[in-house]
Amino acid sequence: MSVKLQPNMTQNARDLKICSDYWAYDHRSDFIGHVEGVCRKYNISSHILFDTVAQCFAYLDDVQCVYCGYVCPIEVPADIAYMRAKDSWLCAICEHALWRTDKENK
Repeated sequence: MSVKLQPNMTQNARDLKICSDYWAYDHRSDFIGHVEGVCRKYNISSHILFDTVAQCFAYLDDVQCVYCGYVCPIEVPADIAYMRAKDSWLCAICEHALWRTDKENK
């Protein structure tokens, strides 16, 4: 039950470590302070930090689409608690397919 990371093909080990440190955010602490700390640790700007994090696919392996089993992608640390608190989750593809099926049946 953790955040899993899948770097893109152009990212290196340092980029993955930056992403890992970013996603290690503890929701009970100050997010801005956490970001500043990661930036200090790697001597990078917040712009570089967020650009690096955006290139790495982050997902929850314990939250999956109820129809197809696809893992739940996350974009910000606040997504973690929110997505885990849901009773169920649908990926965008299955949600769209279900919406179309419901609409066609009316």
